[in-house]
Amino acid sequence: MNSRFFRTIKIFTLAIRVTLDFRKITRLSRKLDGAKRDEVLSKLYARSGTRVRRSALQLQGLIIKVGQFLSTRTDVLPRAFTKELAQLQDAVPAAPFSRVKPMIENELGATITSIFSEFEEKAIAAASLGQVHRAKLESGEIVAVKVLRPDIERLSAIDLSALERVVNYAYRYTKTARRLNLIALYREFREMVRQELDYRLEAANLKKFRQNFSEEKQVLVPRLYDTYVSRRVLIMEFVNGAKITDIDTYTKWGVSTQSVVDMLIGAYLKQLLYDGFIHVDPHPGNLFVLEDGRLAFVDFGMMSELPREHRRIFTKLINASVVRNMDTVVEAIDELGFLQPYANRQILKRALGFILDRLSGIELKRGPELSQFADDFQRFLYDEPIIIQARYMFLGRAVGLVSGLASTLYPEIKWVPLLRDRALPMLNQPLEFEQEGMNGFRRTIRDLVGSIFGETGATATDIVLDQAKETTLALIRVPGLLERTLRKAEQGDLYFRTDLNELTRRLERQEHMTSRIVWALLFTFSSGIGAYLHAHGDYITADTAWAATVIFGLGLLFNIVSTRRLKKSAFRPPHRS
Repeated sequence: MNSRFFRTIKIFTLAIRVTLDFRKITRLSRKLDGAKRDEVLSKLYARSGTRVRRSALQLQGLIIKVGQFLSTRTDVLPRAFTKELAQLQDAVPAAPFSRVKPMIENELGATITSIFSEFEEKAIAAASLGQVHRAKLESGEIVAVKVLRPDIERLSAIDLSALERVVNYAYRYTKTARRLNLIALYREFREMVRQELDYRLEAANLKKFRQNFSEEKQVLVPRLYDTYVSRRVLIMEFVNGAKITDIDTYTKWGVSTQSVVDMLIGAYLKQLLYDGFIHVDPHPGNLFVLEDGRLAFVDFGMMSELPREHRRIFTKLINASVVRNMDTVVEAIDELGFLQPYANRQILKRALGFILDRLSGIELKRGPELSQFADDFQRFLYDEPIIIQARYMFLGRAVGLVSGLASTLYPEIKWVPLLRDRALPMLNQPLEFEQEGMNGFRRTIRDLVGSIFGETGATATDIVLDQAKETTLALIRVPGLLERTLRKAEQGDLYFRTDLNELTRRLERQEHMTSRIVWALLFTFSSGIGAYLHAHGDYITADTAWAATVIFGLGLLFNIVSTRRLKKSAFRPPHRS
């Protein structure tokens, strides 16, 4: 069963059968409709999932890991299919202790009896690549001994080779594989497996993660025993708690599911927006609730690190989502590399608006408008405007797992209000590299607006200031472009007069846009100051601030009117003499 030839044939056969299953499902979905269609398709998806699960349990190795990964993608795969694969999370049999013991002793350079006063031969947890035993050191400390499965490195090499061939064939002959960017996804998966097969890398991950959460009292990261770390063996502090999904146990301890969800979301917002170092395998077996109410992370083999620039974009994305600035949301998605140049951004903005409404708890009303949008969005996706970014594959999986866990534990959760209450305070504490570049004027305005209007107001101020900055930079660039264009015109190298007219109109629009932003900012600022002073009894100064508000409001109104005139003039044909 473990020969290269046998495993390769089995993997190819499984891939072909699953492909045929899904083609049959696609064919039947076009012929059937209504409840009958749903019933038939559900049975076929379940049958295909069962086939994958049984093959994975027979082959062991990386195929189990592939099945586990697919089981978590309920966002893109049918529920009936993933439900069968979800059984792989707890169904992996452990290797016999007789095969594990020599590996532990060879790696640590000593006998088990000389290191441990107690050692449980039966594994307390088993995964696709390794397993965990509970033990007690001679010093009396209870520890978890993590050891790679015997022969797993050889089996992984075979499976990766077979999977690479399957992926290459699929990429060559199927449109779906090209749409999913399957080759890049495979490479990301291969790199993650390489890291998981070296516990020295996991030890480094654990120490870094523990340091990041050293001041977080609600989160426990187990201690690492550096003396007992090798390529195939790792020993850490034993975490005694209940799985995050074992609600009955920890509610008896007086720990509410809402507090657990609160800790989980807070921990991941910190990782994503502040640390940039993310635990990307948050399935229930790696998250525990302790009797004292803390949340504990275990298993640090799968981690993802975000560069500073990417953290800035994610911060921008969440900021804009909370204040529902859909233009900035789409812009951030584009900056992350998910959009093709020809993607229809208007359709995407509408889709994201519907999603945010749903996450806010707003029920979508069925009717002609929703039906029309559904048709438009289907055509939008048919044009393949989305590029799957492999570097975010495991991060996307982690976000899906965390959101799924949170919704399961606390079904009443409303995501947008939660992000507003939890993410904004964190976003309003800029990262160190952002603090260095934040000037005093911007910080003063931001803090003042935040003290009056709260975190949402401070976030909106940030977005306005960023847009003002971008517009100003554009204005700095435009005169140079205009000068170069005029020079070409003088030299006879400019053949289309309309290009120059368009450039002039664009310059005028940029000027009006900058003015509008400044007037709006002054109007908001002065009205807020007036309200604040009036509430504190300083009526004379408040009246002065409100008088300024009237002036700024008139300036804003004049700007809007003049901009509309400019837009109308842009559509008039140029005068010809």
